[in-house]
Amino acid sequence: MKKSISVSTVIFTLITLLLAAALVFSLIFIKRKNDSIERIKAEVAANESSISSANDTISALESDIAGKDRTGSEFKAQLEAEQAEKKKLEDENAALKKQIETLSAKKKAEEEARKLAASAQAGNPDGRRVCYLTFDDGPSDNTLKILDILHRYGIKATFFVINTDKLEYIKNINDEGHSVGLHSCSHNYEAIYSNTDAYFADLQTISDRVRDILGYESKIIRFPGGSSNKVSGKYCQGIMSKLTGMVAEKGYSYFDWNVSSGDANSNTPSFTYIRNNVLNSARDKNSICVLMHDTSAKTTTVQALPEIIEGLMKMGYSFDRIVPETYGYHHRVNN
Repeated sequence: MKKSISVSTVIFTLITLLLAAALVFSLIFIKRKNDSIERIKAEVAANESSISSANDTISALESDIAGKDRTGSEFKAQLEAEQAEKKKLEDENAALKKQIETLSAKKKAEEEARKLAASAQAGNPDGRRVCYLTFDDGPSDNTLKILDILHRYGIKATFFVINTDKLEYIKNINDEGHSVGLHSCSHNYEAIYSNTDAYFADLQTISDRVRDILGYESKIIRFPGGSSNKVSGKYCQGIMSKLTGMVAEKGYSYFDWNVSSGDANSNTPSFTYIRNNVLNSARDKNSICVLMHDTSAKTTTVQALPEIIEGLMKMGYSFDRIVPETYGYHHRVNN
């Protein structure tokens, strides 16, 4: 009986030990699993932290990209502003250069006038009083009458002509020993003063027609309105300053006047008005260039001419025609 209990006890003990061992191994296995889970959880937590950090970085990058887009737009706007400012400065510089060019041309014209004035004084050391009678805008129906008067007094004058239907009369003018100068072809201010090319095209036209009749080119000219005219500024700013220099470069001599008859102040002013204008203006001068006009309407100019000539003779004036070397009586250029 004792032996039987002992075997049972042993068996029970073995079973108990086996169960205990199994429990221990089970606990160990569970612990390992828990450790793995915790480790994985830790890795997940770390990854989530990295993901959160990555999200923050992405948000920052997106914000930075948006900022850069804004910066790009701002840069583009700034660039456009700088380009506009550059264009404005370039335009201002171009305008300033044009002003310098105009002022230089005026300076050149004034220096040329001073030189010519000095030359004229040097050319008349005896102080003789010289008069240059000039007639613009012809030939006309009055041209032959003017020539008859000049012939009667044995004096010479100068005719600045345009393209009229009496242009053939320039042969009479030339044959009488007077000077034929060029005034313009059209005498149309808007056309001839629109630019320098237009002016010289018009001048060349009248030059060619005069040459065809006389057989030579005239090199003396008078600008419509004179070199001091301001009307040209309505059509081209600074053109007179350019032309006064350019005509000399092309071999022309231009002539203004220092005595005006006033016969252009109205259609037909009285002959006494014309006569008095000339004689009163001539009293305090040593040499004069008298502006008169030769058109069909200027009948009172023809009427006043003999008294003008006689009055000037009494003042001691002699009379001469204009040639390229004559002093130009240049005005101050106003455009």
